[in-house]
Amino acid sequence: MRKARLLCVPNFSEGRNEPTIRAIAEAVEKAGVVIHHLSWDYDHHRMVLAFSGTPQQVARAVLQSAQVALERIDLRGHQGVHPRIGAIDVVPLVVLEGLSREEAVAFSHRLARRLARRCGLPVYLYEHSAFEGRPRDLPTLRKRVSALAAGLSLEAFPPDFGMARLHPTAGATVLGVRDPLIAFNINLQAPDVAIARQIARQIRQERATHPDLQGIRALGLWLPSRQTAQVSLNITQPERTDLYRILQYVRQQAQALGTDVRDTELIGVLFTDDAVRALRSALRLASLAPNQIMPQISPARPSAGSE
Repeated sequence: MRKARLLCVPNFSEGRNEPTIRAIAEAVEKAGVVIHHLSWDYDHHRMVLAFSGTPQQVARAVLQSAQVALERIDLRGHQGVHPRIGAIDVVPLVVLEGLSREEAVAFSHRLARRLARRCGLPVYLYEHSAFEGRPRDLPTLRKRVSALAAGLSLEAFPPDFGMARLHPTAGATVLGVRDPLIAFNINLQAPDVAIARQIARQIRQERATHPDLQGIRALGLWLPSRQTAQVSLNITQPERTDLYRILQYVRQQAQALGTDVRDTELIGVLFTDDAVRALRSALRLASLAPNQIMPQISPARPSAGSE
């Protein structure tokens, strides 16, 4: 029987205070998980971790890092371009092996209950973890909670776990089991947020019918510290398209509006199958199998005294 393993990609509302960022990452590392990615951004005012481990290790990492975030992040003075409802904003869980979806969802419910009790946070479930009749997608949850944020009370839209009131400094948290997702940002050459917003709007309008845009969520953002306009993408159905075709679409739209792509950013992890799809498109390969891609093996160093 294979060992149960989960990927967790929590997003915290802190992208400027490096001691806080490091403290959250250290709390995760102490839980015994494998950290695959850590990044933060000043303008988004957000950090993203990606780590994997057994359900017990993942639960420990989430609870320990949440406690640090609760102690060190105060949303009352928070300003960033990325939408958020909490200091521990969203805690996605992805099954890697050894768990059925039903088992993973049951685990997520237990973890959400523990998080609500230990940290005093209202916790909303999303995607596969959401209860019947409740909103499942993150944008809808954010909009409904944000509409109530000014008054702190969540009675009109109570959480799945915890009190129906926003935490005064940490807001609320969204947690749940979801399918693999690619977070991909495309930065434009022209410092014009209107172009980024127009491209994002075009993606949202065409995603139901365009074969390369299936399941893509898009926002046009302005990053003041970098003087950069960004098309920020969540690719929720990566098996139906690939990164290269998406990049080509955005490039064509940008060029039609008088600019071009400057560079891109991958946030979190990229699964091998998704990387293969993108590489196959970019290189126009008739075929490419995941097992054709190998990690680089460092050459062995000769021992002392050998030729």
